Amino acid sequence: MKGRLEEQEGGRGLTRRGLLAGVGLSCAAAALSGCGTEDQGVEGSSPRRQGAGAGSGAAAARDQEWSRIREQFRLDPEYIHLAGLLIASHPDPVREAVERYRQELDRNPGLYLPGNNSRLEDEVRRAAADYLGAQPHDIALTDSTTMGIGLVYNGVQVREGHELLTGRWDYYSTRAALKFKANRSGATYREIEPYRDIRTVSEDELVEALIGRVRPNTRVVAITWVHSSTGLMLPVRSIADRLAEVNAAREPGDRALLCVDGVHGLGVEDAGMADLGCDFFMAGTHKWIFAPRGTGVLWGKPQTRGAVTPTIPTFTSDAGWGGVMTPGGFKAFEHRWAMTDAFRFHQEMGKARVQQRIHLLARQLKEGLAGMSHVTLYTPMDHALSAGIVCFDVAGMSENQVVARLRERNIIASTTPYSPSHARLTPGVYNTTEEMERTLSVIRELA
Repeated sequence: MKGRLEEQEGGRGLTRRGLLAGVGLSCAAAALSGCGTEDQGVEGSSPRRQGAGAGSGAAAARDQEWSRIREQFRLDPEYIHLAGLLIASHPDPVREAVERYRQELDRNPGLYLPGNNSRLEDEVRRAAADYLGAQPHDIALTDSTTMGIGLVYNGVQVREGHELLTGRWDYYSTRAALKFKANRSGATYREIEPYRDIRTVSEDELVEALIGRVRPNTRVVAITWVHSSTGLMLPVRSIADRLAEVNAAREPGDRALLCVDGVHGLGVEDAGMADLGCDFFMAGTHKWIFAPRGTGVLWGKPQTRGAVTPTIPTFTSDAGWGGVMTPGGFKAFEHRWAMTDAFRFHQEMGKARVQQRIHLLARQLKEGLAGMSHVTLYTPMDHALSAGIVCFDVAGMSENQVVARLRERNIIASTTPYSPSHARLTPGVYNTTEEMERTLSVIRELA
């Protein structure tokens, strides 16, 4: 990785490592002038109120630093890209890794694959573990969030009479996989309403709504870290701590397992597995992490991972539980191996700074939308209850009409695949405060 990142970038005399490190180092040097206080846009006043919406002052300086990251992506500069939660554009290190491995496989597949697959998969696990604050042998490699969800809920040890619990707003694949398991095992399936009104939701309400509905026979508690339907971020650690109290008096085979779909928090939030405190964590890495399409991770807590057994035979025999849980079969190997470069790309940007940047941009959008009389904002303003997804409605227009009108102005948004559906904006590290203000200006014109 070091050698690749230090290659000269386009003959400009800048190394790729320098481009990435520049965001952190130059802001540290300029902290007294405001560049190093990006998180104030999360907890304090918004960049728009500071006069940064037009790209001036401290926000302009931050945008200039983050433009070095933007240069790593081949995003069409004619558009404002606010639908990155769906599938990622690859930054240079990831794209180059895919191409390098593809060339090696094309040149001599019968030698390169058997001679390198084990080593390169180990590198992926180590990079993922470093990012997640975990151990490599606790991590399985998957093709997507849905695959991880299917592996956990199909493989979890339950018996007739156990209950599988989730929320109404959780991901379709979570609800479907739990229903499949209930039908096969004789367990029961139950959905709950995790809050009364998204516009007044609080952490205490979310924790009490879930823990208060855990029954003595509840074996699985399936939650989503960040809901793509509203942008709500659940307080996973608080839920885990309360669930631990419930489990204290239970036998191991009856303990309620906290399972988290983490795809829309991974790559945004500065949190590792120890911070979350869950038992199982499933996430695709082809979204906020910027890894290649068809990649993902599944993590199991060492104390409870034995509660889930494999579904698909593995081709990995020497990587502990994570290896056993990694489905075998021939994959898009060049994509899987390039996951290493995606995790390291994030580490070089800095997890804390990525979180600060995305929260800053999301808050600018939320505050701007909240001030429009013709807009209903659904994502909580509290940064502790939201991440990088912003959902809203425009009076008199369907969500599809809103997205279409934005696209006419070269702004790429998306809709939430739920009922009711909303328009959705998802800023990333490649966006600027000026782009957020331009987007808000277009939405103002929809009145």
